[in-house]
Amino acid sequence: MLKHTFNHIDSYLTAHKQYWHYNAFPLLDYPSFENNSELIDLLESFDDTALKLYQQNPSLLYPILKKVIPDLLAIDDQLFAIEKRNKQVQSDIPFWLKNGIKGRKWVQIDQFSDHVKGKLPVLEWCAGKGHLGRLIHHKTQVDVSAVEWNESLCEQGTQLAEQLQIKQDFSVANVLLGEADPLLKAQQHVVALHACGDLHVHLIECAKSSKTQKVTISPCCYHLTQHEEYRPVSLYAAESSQLLSSIHLSKQDLKLAVAQQSTSGERQTALNDQEVWWRLSFDCLQKSLLNTNTYLNVPSFPKTLLSADFHQFSAWVVETKALDIELPTDLTHFLQAGLVRFNRLRRCELVSQFFRRPLELWLVYDRALSLQEAGYQVTLFTFCESHITPRNLLIQASLEV
Repeated sequence: MLKHTFNHIDSYLTAHKQYWHYNAFPLLDYPSFENNSELIDLLESFDDTALKLYQQNPSLLYPILKKVIPDLLAIDDQLFAIEKRNKQVQSDIPFWLKNGIKGRKWVQIDQFSDHVKGKLPVLEWCAGKGHLGRLIHHKTQVDVSAVEWNESLCEQGTQLAEQLQIKQDFSVANVLLGEADPLLKAQQHVVALHACGDLHVHLIECAKSSKTQKVTISPCCYHLTQHEEYRPVSLYAAESSQLLSSIHLSKQDLKLAVAQQSTSGERQTALNDQEVWWRLSFDCLQKSLLNTNTYLNVPSFPKTLLSADFHQFSAWVVETKALDIELPTDLTHFLQAGLVRFNRLRRCELVSQFFRRPLELWLVYDRALSLQEAGYQVTLFTFCESHITPRNLLIQASLEV
C-alpha cells in the first residue's frame, strides 16, 4: 500500500514539475510554466487583496487555478489523505511536567507521546532538554534516555529530571559523526520529534542496522542536509530512474515541502515578507552596480537590521560580502524593483502551495519505504492538527519478534 500511494504521488508531481520544480527567487520575471501564458495572465490579474485572500484560503483559489491547470488536484484531495490519530491534550498531567514548555510545543509533545506505548526502554534522539522523554516516562513508567549534541541542554535536562525524580540518562553526542550509534539497541523504542534533515535520516539508517524493535519519528526540515541534491532514503526510490528522484531535487525543492508558515503571527509574517523584499531589492542593486546577471545570495543576518532602513541593510551586505560597491544615497529605485520581484514571487507561490503537501508526503513515504524494506511493519498517520504544527506526519515502525 505504501508503494502504491507513493507511485501515484510521484506520477502527479513528475507530471506537474513545471509548476513547482524551479527557484523563483533569483528570477527577474515569472517562470515559463512551460509557456502557460494563461496562468501568468491570471496571476498578474490578482491585486494585493486577492493575493492575501488566496494565500490564506487556497480552497477559494483552487477552482480558479483549475481552469488553467486542468489536472491540478486540491490540497485535500484523497490522494494526499493521511489517517488522523489526533487526540485531545490530556488535562490530568501534573503542571510541573509542563513548566517551561510553550503552548503549541506542549501539545506536540503530549500528542506525540500518546503513540509511544509498550514496555521497551525509550531513547529520545536529538532530545534537547528531554521534555518528550520525561512525559513518556510519566505516561508509561518505562526507562528513558536521551541523546543530544548540546552539552548545556543535556545539563539542563539532567537537572530537570533530578528535580522531578525521574531517572533519565543524557548522552552528549554528535549523531551525524556516528557518536550516538552505539546507543541504539535491538530491545528499544527510539523516538524523534522533529529531528531535522540528515539527523532523522541517520537515525533511520542506525535503527535498521541495530534492528531496533520500534521507531517513532516525525520528520522535519528535509532541506537541512549536507548534500546539494536529494539522495533517496529507500532503495526503491534510489534505483528507479522513472521516479521523481531522477529529476535531481535541489535544496530549494526540499524547502518547498516545509514552506508554509501556518503558526506564524502577523508580525513575524510581516518581518519575513520584509526580509524577502529587501533581499530581492539588494540583488537588483548589486546587478546594476556590478553590471552582472548573477544572483547574489545574502547570508543570514541580525534581524535587528530589519528595524533599520534599507541603506543600512545594504551597507551591511556590502561589508559582509566584501563587494566593490559604493552605495548611492537614494536607493528608492532598487526598493521599487525589488517590490516588483517580490510580488511576482508571492504570486508564483499561489501555485506552488498546491504541491507542498504532495512533496512532503513523497519524502515521508520514501523514509517509510526504507524501513519497510528492512522488514519493519510501517504505519503513517498524523499525530496532531496542522495548526499546532504543519509538520504533523508521524512514521511508526515495528519489527516482529
